Amino acid sequence: MSEATLSSHRIRIKLQVTNGYFVQFDQLAQLLGATCRDERPRIPQDDLANAVGVAGRKIENLASIAQALGLIAPVTYKPTPLGEVIAAQDPFLDDIGTLWLMHYIAASEPRFLVWNRFVNEFLPARGHFSYADLRGSFDDLKESHSTYTAKKHVTQEVKVLLDAYTEQALSRLAYLRADGDNFRLSYREPLPPLVLAACLARFRDRHRAGATALSIDELLTAPNSPGRICLIPADRLRSSLETLRAQSGFALESRADLDQVRLTDSTSDHQWMERYYASR
Repeated sequence: MSEATLSSHRIRIKLQVTNGYFVQFDQLAQLLGATCRDERPRIPQDDLANAVGVAGRKIENLASIAQALGLIAPVTYKPTPLGEVIAAQDPFLDDIGTLWLMHYIAASEPRFLVWNRFVNEFLPARGHFSYADLRGSFDDLKESHSTYTAKKHVTQEVKVLLDAYTEQALSRLAYLRADGDNFRLSYREPLPPLVLAACLARFRDRHRAGATALSIDELLTAPNSPGRICLIPADRLRSSLETLRAQSGFALESRADLDQVRLTDSTSDHQWMERYYASR
């Protein structure tokens, strides 16, 4: 049983983040902008639907995707601190750094089982695959879910995810490309160093609570790590970390044959993204 499946016994997993709707970033940008303009502590779903110009069912699913990408909070539909920064600096959600961070946030969350396992386990193990290969990798879910759920919901989510990385805005990452009826890993646009730092902060806060030091080996290969989720080659990761040496709150150390990154303060992912946007 996979690590993601094991995690499902400890957390409430969500097989469908998208509920079968394509990840359309123009509508997500409209949604985020509407939440930032609304000063109420909780935004009614119908008001958001009117602001974006979609039906109530569609706004529910857009909100689900926006939550998975770290842009808005559940229940209240208010923007997260990260969502506020992105709305102010990249209102169309088309900056390569924004796209990389949203990819990392959604794919590194074990609760989103299909997305997490697809990026965290399936892709690193192969460079070329068919839709049937990917769909078959979730057959074990029949042990924990009804046949209907395991087949229909997972099938829908897989199709949407492949579309997100090959047809929608995430295709700009050059992370995955269609190859006839199959798919293969692509060359991948470089992850900007300051966005890598935002991913490191997210990894620390979500998966290494309380840690101030992270070994470079675990940043490359550990489940849900930036290196694994973004498929960063070791030489490129080390080069980016060297670039970050000049940043406050960041240090590189070598102790007892252990190369590690030390995050010396509580700078969060949205604060690192503020630095990134300011540096462009």
